[in-house]
Amino acid sequence: MKKILLTLMFVSFLSINAQNPVQEFNFNGNLNSADNTLSFLGTPIFANDRMGAPKGALRLTNKAYQSVVGDLPQGDKPKTISVWVKFNATNIPNYILGYGTPANGQYFGLIQQPAVSGTSDLSLVGWGDTNNIIVSVPLVKDIWYFYSITYDGNVSKIYRNGELLKSVEGIQRSAKGYILNIGKLNTSTSINADIDDLKLYTVAMTDEQVRESYNSSKPTPVVVAETTPVSKTVKKITILPAKESAPAVAAPSGENTEGKTIEVFSNGKKIIGTNASNIGDLPEGTYLIKVINGSPKK
Repeated sequence: MKKILLTLMFVSFLSINAQNPVQEFNFNGNLNSADNTLSFLGTPIFANDRMGAPKGALRLTNKAYQSVVGDLPQGDKPKTISVWVKFNATNIPNYILGYGTPANGQYFGLIQQPAVSGTSDLSLVGWGDTNNIIVSVPLVKDIWYFYSITYDGNVSKIYRNGELLKSVEGIQRSAKGYILNIGKLNTSTSINADIDDLKLYTVAMTDEQVRESYNSSKPTPVVVAETTPVSKTVKKITILPAKESAPAVAAPSGENTEGKTIEVFSNGKKIIGTNASNIGDLPEGTYLIKVINGSPKK
């Protein structure tokens, strides 16, 4: 019983630890890592993040940043990198991130190629055509996407919004180096996007862990309660005088005052129940008032 309990505790520890990044950059008004031990180099421009918070995301307009990250997994060690991206232009290559050497199988990066008719090639770059994984996806600018790329020493995977897009076995990824680039592929810079919550892991996250990471960090829809405005407009009644009649004088109450009867018409029809005492209760509109001397004929 104790052995089973220890095993369950160990598996639980591994599962929790697997979802804890070794480095994280939130870009909340600065270029520092979440623990303030690292920083990207450059003069930043910030934009609203995916939640709408001001200066909560890093804006890259044909500009690259780099940071020396000692926790980057070396060689074919397991690894996961995730990031939120909103593309401000889709007609150019967007070099999202990467590290390693520009040599066969020695690079680990992510590129979103230019969109054609709303579709773009998403590439997990390993350098060398046989080391790249490419999948076509719909792409719309000004939409936040959550990307994850993983490698467990044998299987390479690409995810977007928690969904596995492609998985390939047998590609060696011996990325070495400690300089992490965003907005740049080797020496070439090309990007027009906002980036938020970049996270690095020293494990290959599972499908379930990637999905949970997306669900726990995706924007929460804002529900706005609809309210009916209360009109403060004072109702007005436009009265047209009856032909060949003297101006009517409204009486305090009653339908017949001093032998006069008041009748109100709208669109040629008599409004039943309306008299001098309640004429002020009529809705706004144009009416015809008829004043009759003496009692009305029956």
